[in-house]
Amino acid sequence: MTFSIIKTKDGSLGLINNELGEVYHCLFGAKTQAREKFINPVKKLDTKPLSILDICYGAGYNTKTALLELKNIESIDCVEIDRELVEFSFSFEFDLRINKIIEDNYKNPSFITFYIDDIRKIVKKLNKKYDIIFYDGFAPHKDSCLWSEELIFEVCALLKQQGLIVTYNHSKPVLSAFFKAGMFIGKTIVDNRIIGSVASKDKTLLDYPLSDYELGTLKTKSAITYKDKNLSLTHKEIVNNRKKEVEYSKRQTLSSYIKKNMAKN
Repeated sequence: MTFSIIKTKDGSLGLINNELGEVYHCLFGAKTQAREKFINPVKKLDTKPLSILDICYGAGYNTKTALLELKNIESIDCVEIDRELVEFSFSFEFDLRINKIIEDNYKNPSFITFYIDDIRKIVKKLNKKYDIIFYDGFAPHKDSCLWSEELIFEVCALLKQQGLIVTYNHSKPVLSAFFKAGMFIGKTIVDNRIIGSVASKDKTLLDYPLSDYELGTLKTKSAITYKDKNLSLTHKEIVNNRKKEVEYSKRQTLSSYIKKNMAKN
């Protein structure tokens, strides 16, 4: 088994990937993260039939919480590379009725469809547009393959005009990739803390859009994106290539940008 069970701070169980040493959800709380970072930001869309894409399904918390809290789900497509993890999720830490719905759909797809493969292989095969995209891959320092500029471009192309992409990730290389894909970018804020990001083709859907100052940071060295031209490089190759690009870049450093803006004020 490539994963182990852990208990998170809100009392819910979570999982840790033994190979990467990375948790599938934050230690603060698996259920809390799913609700605050993924479900609450999209509830404004829950007035019409919703099509959802769950990238990196993992233990299924985002899909399960969506089934509990969103009333107008029409379809969910779940992408996960680990078949064992998907099948484990049917009996893991959640409402038994919801688990049963997911398991039944896994065996006989009705409105939930599973794609068991690398998202980089699946993304171009998804011949539809989505209202909501949950983007929940491991952090870039563990698996940069999931956050390359090229993959993010492909994901953004799957979003409807009035749709939302939601993620816990608010690192500058990832936000820069969304920006380069033509998306408007916002923050998910809870208790005055930034806990995630949202991206949309419709700026009016953002509750907390990035400020001009924050957008300016995306032009610094720290925001240079991960590159994976043919969606086939290894994590190590992607990280090493970015390291070289940052090293030779003539972009302004983030610290220099901050100092200059402090001086203006």
